[in-house]
Amino acid sequence: MQPLIQIIYISRSTFTPSGLKMGIEPNVARILAKSRINNRRDGLVGVLYFGDSCFFQCLEGAEPAVDALYARLQADNRHTDIKLLSRKTITVLSYADWAMKFVPIEKEMNRLLIEGGYKSFDPYQFDDQMIRKTMALLQASTDPTAGNDLADLIQRSANVPVGEQSNSRWVIFAVIAAAIVIGALVFFQFK
Repeated sequence: MQPLIQIIYISRSTFTPSGLKMGIEPNVARILAKSRINNRRDGLVGVLYFGDSCFFQCLEGAEPAVDALYARLQADNRHTDIKLLSRKTITVLSYADWAMKFVPIEKEMNRLLIEGGYKSFDPYQFDDQMIRKTMALLQASTDPTAGNDLADLIQRSANVPVGEQSNSRWVIFAVIAAAIVIGALVFFQFK
């Protein structure tokens, strides 16, 4: 068995947040949905927080898989100023049930920031104690997106009113089904 590691990194988003007051920022929803798929495939787990255009993320798993993902993140044009805050060997996964836990905890995070004397969520200014407190808060918080698939996350990010949700699901389903049919036709045409 390969050694397990945990990394904590921060970065700044290169996209301009949509300014949604409710729901998940659409770019973050897409990142989260894709991360859940890829992390399950690669045997990785972790947690993600996004605030004030900054990502704060913890990743855990087998060392080669974590290192490969971190290398991809460094080349991802949705991030800039990537900084590794921590890297350590672990014996147990902290987020074993989460391919990628997402915690939109603005109130709790703001309380933690005020207690620490910070005016905004700027993890580039955090000291070791604040990093540990942030990790503890993320670990203790629940994920309101748990169990949701890609369509649910995109729908939440679009902040679709509840009455229109079933129509949106059918549109997303129809688009995915059409893409599959077109892909199959192209495949069999060239086979």
